[in-house]
Amino acid sequence: MFLENYWYCAALPHEVDARPQRRVICNEPVVFYRDTKGKLVALEDRCSHRQAPLSIGEIRGDNIQCNYHGFVFDRDGACVHIPHQDTIPSRAHIRAYPVTEKWGFIWIWRGEAAKADAAKIPHLPWTNDAGRSPVYVYFYVKANHQLIADNLLDISHADYLHSDTLGSKSGIMGGPQPDKVEFRTWQEGDEVHSFRKLTNVEVASYPKKWGNFTRNVNRTNIQMWEAPNTVHVHLEFENDENKILINHDHIMTPETDTTTHYFMDFTRNFGLDGNQYPTDDDIYDEQHSVISGDDLPMVEAQQENINLCRGVVDVPVKADKLISAVHRHLADMYLVQDIPVPSYVLVQR
Repeated sequence: MFLENYWYCAALPHEVDARPQRRVICNEPVVFYRDTKGKLVALEDRCSHRQAPLSIGEIRGDNIQCNYHGFVFDRDGACVHIPHQDTIPSRAHIRAYPVTEKWGFIWIWRGEAAKADAAKIPHLPWTNDAGRSPVYVYFYVKANHQLIADNLLDISHADYLHSDTLGSKSGIMGGPQPDKVEFRTWQEGDEVHSFRKLTNVEVASYPKKWGNFTRNVNRTNIQMWEAPNTVHVHLEFENDENKILINHDHIMTPETDTTTHYFMDFTRNFGLDGNQYPTDDDIYDEQHSVISGDDLPMVEAQQENINLCRGVVDVPVKADKLISAVHRHLADMYLVQDIPVPSYVLVQR
């Protein structure tokens, strides 16, 4: 049910060390660890003998040993030791996954190992930009990965769900409206793009503090979605007082059909001296608070309703152009890979 031959974000680098770390990726249990040289290893999290999780085993040099009956596996998934016997059947070997570290994340390849090319990892150069400061956040979400992506693709939600923190005040019924609203979407290859600009709008508390704005600003939101499920966001807040730039990327990796590993980076061109607001800690606390306090309760509540209200269909509106475009393209991608189109990819033709 999940797209293959793509890199999926699996962990933050500090999460994986010389101890086994279990994480379920696309319904597959995986054990991660670092070998004696610090290189990443990713294997099926199961011993081929009796299916015990290797993640509750022990690292022995560069190998991992099952704590149930002592089978040992190397970094390539080969079983290299079975207690009390010399011969090792080939079916004792387990799967090893291509795994790498880039842009401040750990990535795992699902699909044919020969096709694993690090150049296919989503491009996040702002995380390495000397003029930016990156902050990384992880969330575990009890909702489908596409539902979380749709929350981001539905750009207008920020003016309601985040009206007091990250959005603008234009969502308030009867409240001040921007002078102009521009919104368009387009597709380039496998990427789906959007542009939304609010001219002369009052923004919420965080952008005001970040840019020391005392008057209305022009708020520009440029987004791009790419498979398997990454949403890139470029934000600009500008008036004659200041201009601030933000890039934040949201990477949704399925754990199961209804649970998700949600990774995020947030980079900015302001507050870089580390001594005055906003520091990296300030940004982390704000982003964690907004997403865990606003977005995740909403998408988890949506997931509960979807589980109960089977057969209902969303009513699309003009603001859903980006979601609709992504869903149409996703449906085509599933069909190309001869995978049944999941029910959560609502195709609006």
